[in-house]
Amino acid sequence: MLKQQVKQVFAFSLLGISISHTVWALEPGASPQAPAGNTMGIPLSAPLPPGLYYTSSTKHLNGQLKDDNGDNMGLKLNAPASTSIFIYTPGLQLLGGDYRAWMAIPFIMAEEDISNPMLGDVGKHSNNNIANIDVHFADIAWTLNPGQFVSAGLGAITTTGSWKLGGTNTSGEYWSLNPRVGYSLMNQDWNISLESHYFYNFENDDTKYDSGDEFFFDATVLKKLDSIHQGLQVGPIGYVREQVTSDENNGTAYYGTTNGKARQIGLGVQVLKDFGRGLFVGLSWSKDIETKNAVSNDGRFALNISVPVYMKHKPKPANVPSEL
Repeated sequence: MLKQQVKQVFAFSLLGISISHTVWALEPGASPQAPAGNTMGIPLSAPLPPGLYYTSSTKHLNGQLKDDNGDNMGLKLNAPASTSIFIYTPGLQLLGGDYRAWMAIPFIMAEEDISNPMLGDVGKHSNNNIANIDVHFADIAWTLNPGQFVSAGLGAITTTGSWKLGGTNTSGEYWSLNPRVGYSLMNQDWNISLESHYFYNFENDDTKYDSGDEFFFDATVLKKLDSIHQGLQVGPIGYVREQVTSDENNGTAYYGTTNGKARQIGLGVQVLKDFGRGLFVGLSWSKDIETKNAVSNDGRFALNISVPVYMKHKPKPANVPSEL
């Protein structure tokens, strides 16, 4: 029963959507490889039954570019986006845990409204395109005790997105390695997850600009409310994004200058509905409470729908009406 529950929640959204946008930290016109709060509400450390899972994750990011003091700089961002996530669990035991892998393919509709001529041509500029694809090729989940899980893994983020020097971009023109470590607690009353990701960013070969590394931490505390409605979970969520190393400019682009370190801290709320049989829907809202050298999250809704494409051992439908 517990494994059926964690399967459905895990498939809800693994890496979420890699919303890419123009930021003041990192390389100018580039973006972080994932938005702050990317894994909130997801017990990534819980193992999945063998199978192939698909998640559609849709978010709407809107915010303003902030400086080191948190003041607006004259750029507004509006970026609806959708990511297709494919999760594969072959049923392979490795190092005493369950191996799995996934790939996230994001599509971004980025629109910038620039009012400060120091940031570019004044007016609205848009770019609808794919962003950088995330290939998380190695991840292992271990069961510590019934309902308690820990996991660790490594992925690579490619340069598949649309990027042009001085343009409105959906990504950064740099590769990244993405190690992660997480802990999940799932029982009959609670769904608690702590997730940490590190983005080791490589140099942009075109501009010789090396964006600093970033650390992401997401926390989720959801209360299961089966007594009110079967499969309902509600609770607070929060995130921290911290750029831990400084940018380096090894070329002549941007007149040889570098940008400051980014920081984002935010809070929100999440509502999850587990329909059983691999069907899962989640809706969340979050907002920055502190932003430095980044585009702020001024209030972001996220909708995630997850379905199993193939499951080797289909679970007994617990929360789906009998006619389904």
